[in-house]
Amino acid sequence: MRRSLLVLVLVAVSTIGWSPARALASGASGVSPASPRVQADFNGDGADDIAVGVPGESVGSIISAGAVNVLLGSAGGLSGAGSQLFHQDVAGIGSAAEEFDSFGAALAVGDFNNDGFDDLAVGVPGESVGLVTAAGAVNVLFGSAGGLSGAGSQLFHQNVAGIGSTAEEFDFFGSALAAGDLDGDGIDDLAVGVPFESVGTVIEAGAVNLLYGSPTGLNGGRASALFHQDVAGIGSSAQPFDLFGASLAIGDFNNSTISDLAVGAPGEAVGTVDAAGAAHVLFGRATGVSGASSQLFHQGVAGVGSDPEAGDFFGGALGAGDFNADGFADLAIGADGESVGAIPAAGAINVLYGAVGGLTTTGSQVLHQGVAGVGSNPEDFDGFGFALVGGDFDNDGFVDLAVGVPFEGVGVVPGAGAINVLFGGGGGLSGAGSQLFHQDVAGVGSTAEEFDGFGWSLAVGDVQGDGPVDLVVGVPFESVGAVESAGAVNAFSGSVAGLTGGAVLHQDVAGIGSTAEEFDVFGLAVGGPDPQSASAAATSAISTTSAAAAGASEGAGRPLP
Repeated sequence: MRRSLLVLVLVAVSTIGWSPARALASGASGVSPASPRVQADFNGDGADDIAVGVPGESVGSIISAGAVNVLLGSAGGLSGAGSQLFHQDVAGIGSAAEEFDSFGAALAVGDFNNDGFDDLAVGVPGESVGLVTAAGAVNVLFGSAGGLSGAGSQLFHQNVAGIGSTAEEFDFFGSALAAGDLDGDGIDDLAVGVPFESVGTVIEAGAVNLLYGSPTGLNGGRASALFHQDVAGIGSSAQPFDLFGASLAIGDFNNSTISDLAVGAPGEAVGTVDAAGAAHVLFGRATGVSGASSQLFHQGVAGVGSDPEAGDFFGGALGAGDFNADGFADLAIGADGESVGAIPAAGAINVLYGAVGGLTTTGSQVLHQGVAGVGSNPEDFDGFGFALVGGDFDNDGFVDLAVGVPFEGVGVVPGAGAINVLFGGGGGLSGAGSQLFHQDVAGVGSTAEEFDGFGWSLAVGDVQGDGPVDLVVGVPFESVGAVESAGAVNAFSGSVAGLTGGAVLHQDVAGIGSTAEEFDVFGLAVGGPDPQSASAAATSAISTTSAAAAGASEGAGRPLP
């Protein structure tokens, strides 16, 4: 059993087992092109803001109810100034704080009502629906000139009218989230991962609910849709423990001007190889997403690279972006259980490039820490590829990729964690000029400590409003003083030279709501403008979670959880 799952089990014990295959690791799923909206700017001040999930937060005496801190961007970067704190006991937010709800375990940003202010979707996978334990839910908070608010918020679960399927025990609806315009109407939609959903009698096959945006918010117009591997046109079939929906990403992979949906199924068996993993692409259309002409990829597909092995968990993380700036969104697929040679679970990523017919294996890549130029060396259970996010960190028009390696040992410190940053270019992603960061790198902030999990989650945004995309790295098991696993985030600034370290933020920083407490796991999820949206803002060559003008492509990057 690889370390990532063991850690998830430990987290589940302390904060309720919400998202198994780190569906929550990328905070905002990986999104890409097709959208005129390119910021996660909740208050409309021109600087991107970042939401930080704190799913282990106690609300009063209610343990692990969960919360979200919103950190506002400014010319000086992220800080506690003007920050906001939300949980289910805040006025206007649907439901009520309950033990082990894990509010904030997953996050996604989109303008769901098309009012020009970004909104925040918050996964609450441990939420009970009536007497149904851990069926899961999603709260949606709307942006305004004053920032996010509980006023007019929405609450969704599978017993809400029109939402496909039915709330069942331990479905964990809301374990993964991704936002983007999947029907080309200019309004962002929300994909909700339900990786433990049973399909008929097939346990934990997994599913995805799709809620469409409208001027009145989500689910106010086009009927919602439910997808799983037994839906017509979707490759493979529902099997036990596939975990379809454990990860999500959005990008315009065929450059149709309408974004498409990528869905990870990291538990998928490939032939007789258990948990080798797979990824699906469902194409967006003016009529909405459907299974028609969908694509299925795994490491047994010719040209993808590597071979399917038990416990690879291919598809456990997804990140979209236009890495070669050709107008088509590309897809990075994490396989953090991948062995590199004889090194178990060192981890790797497969990169598939976009084309007219969708993703193609032509020019595909397999990247890991043993590849020329990629910092560090592959080691047992590093988990390279556990989290992924794209952004144009050096502002050159190519989307770059940050890669989370949260179990990386730093010197003799086990599990301290690291990130690798791979830069995009005309030939796609490359190890050339790549960057390696951990908390013992000068300027990063804090110190590498055992099992901090630096790189567990990643988010991007132009938080300074200066053009290059910035990066926020979740360190959910960071101790704050003597407070174990209170959690923190490290902020990095983008520039023409790439990323540089910056502030360390946690709940004991002035202005940030609440107080650092044991097992809060602040930073287990982070959410900002959809990956390519941030890059698009900087270069117009990228795209994000909404469909953009015709012909626009997704994310870009070049020169990393």
